[in-house]
Amino acid sequence: MSNELFEFEILKASRTRLLQLIETVDNKILFKIPENFNNNIVWQIGHCITSQQRHMYMRSGLPMHISQEFMETFKIGTSPHTWKSIPDVDEIKHLLLYTVNQLRKDLESGIFVKYAAFSLPIGITITNHLQALQAANFHEAEHYGIILSYLKLLN
Repeated sequence: MSNELFEFEILKASRTRLLQLIETVDNKILFKIPENFNNNIVWQIGHCITSQQRHMYMRSGLPMHISQEFMETFKIGTSPHTWKSIPDVDEIKHLLLYTVNQLRKDLESGIFVKYAAFSLPIGITITNHLQALQAANFHEAEHYGIILSYLKLLN
């Protein structure tokens, strides 16, 4: 199994767990912001989708598989306090797996040929789509941990 395929399988497993979580947690909990925090579970999940799309597709000069509105709602620096409308949980559920399934097709077709390098806040420079996929897996694991903390605080 290539590194690319292995990294993809990690992302798919992570997204499947996030989907299971969002389908089993009450909507009130999904939208509640824990005391002393800025975001909620819905934002955490939407942010993971948005970051993966920006880092893999936008940086490769390719169209993202999310809307501009979705991206603006969940990009870094946003929070539920800045939302113009309440995000649709069904859209988030759909995008969790749609974007990862589309990524598989795009990896197989070889569309990732150029990349605009950038540095992550942790001091690592991403120079290609495989590194972006690896960074997405790290990033989503971080946010999954935050989500689990939110659940303990909110239940």
